Amino acid sequence: MGLLDMLSGGENALTECDIAADMLKDSKYAVRLLAEAVTEVRHAELRQLLFKRLNAAVDHHYQLADLVMKKEWYKPYLVPEQIAPDVQLFRATGR
Repeated sequence: MGLLDMLSGGENALTECDIAADMLKDSKYAVRLLAEAVTEVRHAELRQLLFKRLNAAVDHHYQLADLVMKKEWYKPYLVPEQIAPDVQLFRATGR
C-alpha cells in the first residue's frame, strides 16, 4: 500500500490520531534540536533568535499535547492503557 492509499482511505488509512501522534513526535524533535542549537551557537543575535523559536516550539508542543490528551489519543499517565492497542497490534500481526 502506497502513501496516497494510506492518506485517501481504505483498510490501513491514517487516522486523525495517527497524524496527531506523528505531529507530536515531530514537535518534540524540533524542540530538542532547537534547544541543542541554542546551547551551541556563539553568536548572540542568532542565539536570541533561536531561543525565541525554541519558546514558540515549546508552546506549540504543549498546545498539541493538550489536544491529543483532551481527545484521549494520548494518555501519558496511564501507560498500560496507552500501550495496549500497540501490544494487541503486535500480537495480531506477529511482528
